[in-house]
Amino acid sequence: MSRVPPSPSSQDSEFLQRQRPLEMFRARTKRLQLHPAERMLLALLIFHLVAIAWCIGGLRLWAQISSLVLSVITILVALLPREYDESQSGNTGFRLLMWPRLIRFPVFWIGIPFLIYIAIQGLNPAWVFTINARGVWWMTGIDHIGWLPAGVTVPLDRGGPGMRLIMYTSVWLTVCALWVGITRRRSLNILFTALAINGLLICSLALAQRLLGNGKMFWFYESPNASFFGCFTYKNHAGAYLNLTLAVACGISGWYYLRGLRRLEKSNPAGIFAFFATFVAINVLVSYSRGATMAMLLFLAGAIIAFVYHQITSPAELRRPIVIVTLVILFGVFLKNGMDALNTGEAWTHFAHAFSGNDLSATARITANKASLDMLGDNWVSGSGAGSFKFLYPEYQQHYPEIWTLQGRQLFWDHAHNDILEFPIELGLIGILFPLASIFYLLARAARFYFWHNPLVSCLLFVLALSVSHSWFEFIFQCPAILLTAWVLLTAAAQFAEFEDSPRG
Repeated sequence: MSRVPPSPSSQDSEFLQRQRPLEMFRARTKRLQLHPAERMLLALLIFHLVAIAWCIGGLRLWAQISSLVLSVITILVALLPREYDESQSGNTGFRLLMWPRLIRFPVFWIGIPFLIYIAIQGLNPAWVFTINARGVWWMTGIDHIGWLPAGVTVPLDRGGPGMRLIMYTSVWLTVCALWVGITRRRSLNILFTALAINGLLICSLALAQRLLGNGKMFWFYESPNASFFGCFTYKNHAGAYLNLTLAVACGISGWYYLRGLRRLEKSNPAGIFAFFATFVAINVLVSYSRGATMAMLLFLAGAIIAFVYHQITSPAELRRPIVIVTLVILFGVFLKNGMDALNTGEAWTHFAHAFSGNDLSATARITANKASLDMLGDNWVSGSGAGSFKFLYPEYQQHYPEIWTLQGRQLFWDHAHNDILEFPIELGLIGILFPLASIFYLLARAARFYFWHNPLVSCLLFVLALSVSHSWFEFIFQCPAILLTAWVLLTAAAQFAEFEDSPRG
């Protein structure tokens, strides 16, 4: 006698009906794989951003040429056509051409006339570098086309328009490659994570150098500057770079924290990145970079105020108070022990000295700004030429005895210690409009997607604004590693704000 299978009960049928939409939702929201070309591009971007920092900040000619080669390879990979299958698209496969994304990117078109402008300055020199057998150099004025932007002619290894053209081209190509080739929020998350880890590694190197060092960078390289820190020959560059990684770590931590609240996750990486940020903040303080320390304190104050505001205005999203209190205590203990171990009391004393009125360095920079303003007044329209500052500045410096000689020896200022003045001096009003237009576009793009609702994007834009303020009394953006990383973070911030509106991460 055959047995007839039982028919499902009405209760079972109702359960199955409820499960089908859930299964369909899970199928639609299944994490998609990154395209191999995007993975390759991401690896190149990470290697480039990490390597240029470890190559002494990219200050040497060989490092900048290597950076340019990497940027060319990166943009070529970004422009490769992509064949998407179902595991990468979530739907039927398709072919994606990448070059239309490039021609729709305004920064690409802004960069072309900007680089041409710098090339014209270099090909129309008003001054030529001259050096005698004793190594004494001077600049000799020569005839040039007066109605065209003019510049200087100097050996490539000494700086000048050639090195500036290499550096700016590398930044432009990298930013274009990032915008064109990165199509997923998850890719940006990986990029941000790599930068946060890089900041942690640089801090670890600096800590090892302080405790076990022999007075040389990497224990074998004789630094031209005794105040090196980590893999940077100049402590102020190190502090400014670490502030960028600090903001990345804080931003990722905040993003994971809010995502965990929304998803009711029991744990997430927010605490790990908060630890990264704490460790980096301690190292910024002990770098003795006063400008970077001030920017770091302002950033942390802003981040703490934003966190407290969120806790007060969103009580429905709060975790158990005991968890927050415990985390604050643990990080407070770590911060206290770390500061004691690294003798941060000396760093605070060094920081406070800047406001005592007896700091010769601060006084000299104020005087240097006066000479720089004189130079800007003579070159405000078309500039003196990219990379020309240190060669033409002595003409203005000599009118200020306080910054002309020290103990009978002439002082040479490679930079103005003020990027907000140095860039317009070299590029003029005409040249500076190009990067300003690019910055405006990227900020407007981020604002279009309400970046202030996103903790990661807000942290990145806030630290970039603080870095610009820091550059009023420092030349941090003359360091290729900082300039490249800052532009990448600005571009990635605009992308991340847009990707947050996408259901696919």
